[in-house]
Amino acid sequence: MLKNITPGTVLLIGAISLSTGWLAGTSSSSNQNQEAASARPRTGPRPLGSPASVAPLTRQLRERLDKQPPRTPATGRNPFHFGTRLPTTVTRYRDAPVAALAPPRKPETFTPPAPQIKLSGVASSLEAGVTVWTAIINDNGALAFVNVGDKLSTGATVSRIDETTVVLVDQTGASQTLRLP
Repeated sequence: MLKNITPGTVLLIGAISLSTGWLAGTSSSSNQNQEAASARPRTGPRPLGSPASVAPLTRQLRERLDKQPPRTPATGRNPFHFGTRLPTTVTRYRDAPVAALAPPRKPETFTPPAPQIKLSGVASSLEAGVTVWTAIINDNGALAFVNVGDKLSTGATVSRIDETTVVLVDQTGASQTLRLP
């Protein structure tokens, strides 16, 4: 007899078993709910404030409130209160009295920095069979190609140029020698 049962028949028997169990469970739980409801007295709407119709737990809570006033909560940090913070106090310690102020300095006269003249390089060329030297000088940030006899921005004159040095003479007659590094 079990050889003739198909998988569809097994599914049908299982579905019928499950639905029967579900129906039996819901009918018994509804009976229990009806019995519990019938055990409670049905009062219907009651007038507000009448103590006779108040449930016993509510009556106990009201009596407790009458005996003990509610406690106020302890003050603490309220995360929902946003206000200004109290200013922080700064404590300053003084170990020694403040020294007397030094007398004011005399204003110093401004002396401009000395001009920056650097020798960057030396070049030579042949003109009519004679070697002519040209100095490449950094004159206060400006690059200048100078020959003997030319004047710089400082007023100094180039007096001599050779392979590694340049000699400058200023307006007072003092000479300055620039060398290649």
